[in-house]
Formats: sequence, structure tokens, C-alpha cells
Amino acid sequence: MRSSRLVPVAAAVALMLAGCYEVGSLDGTQVELIRVDARQFQVRLRRTDIAPNQWRLEVNRATIVINPDMELESQRGREVARRIMDRTCRGRPYSQSVEGMRGINYYTVFTCE
Repeated sequence: MRSSRLVPVAAAVALMLAGCYEVGSLDGTQVELIRVDARQFQVRLRRTDIAPNQWRLEVNRATIVINPDMELESQRGREVARRIMDRTCRGRPYSQSVEGMRGINYYTVFTCE
């Protein structure tokens, strides 16, 4: 009887882990929460050691996602990043030297012009 109780528990744990993605972090940063399309994102931002106007940005989903639409997640991550880059550069132009997705999480390195 004990093994029959473990099957539903094991299935529930497997389902929860299937929706998990690795969340990045940047040393010396704090998390800022931002919402896009009623979804919550964790944003981490810090200067790089390369140039004074260059920033590293990570946008991580703050909620569990099961069977995500990767294109939609990419659009949402870019929207969050656009808001942060506009605010950080105070409306000035910026360029992105690195940009991409790690699972459902977006990252970029950008420079305020």
C-alpha cells in the first residue's frame, strides 16, 4: 500500500519540476519586479567592468511556466528589457552587443550612447 501512495506524489513532483527553468543572478544586484501581460518578471541590472556606460541585464520569469510558448516568452522578455534600457539610458539611444534567451529567461549587454 505504501508504494501506491508514492506514485501520485512522485508524479506531482515530476510535473512541478518540468515547469522549472534555471534562474540567473548577477552578483551585487537586487531584484526588481516588473509585470508584462499580467506576468511577473525579476529584473537584475548592473554595470559591466568594460565601459562606464555598459550594463548587463537579466530578465527572469518570476512564476512557474508549464509548456511555454518560447516566441511569446522572448517578446515579453524583450519588452521588459526595453523598459529598463529606456529608463537606464534616460531616453538616449542604446546599442546591444549581446542578446539572447536562456530557456524562458532573457539576457543582454547594452551600452547607453
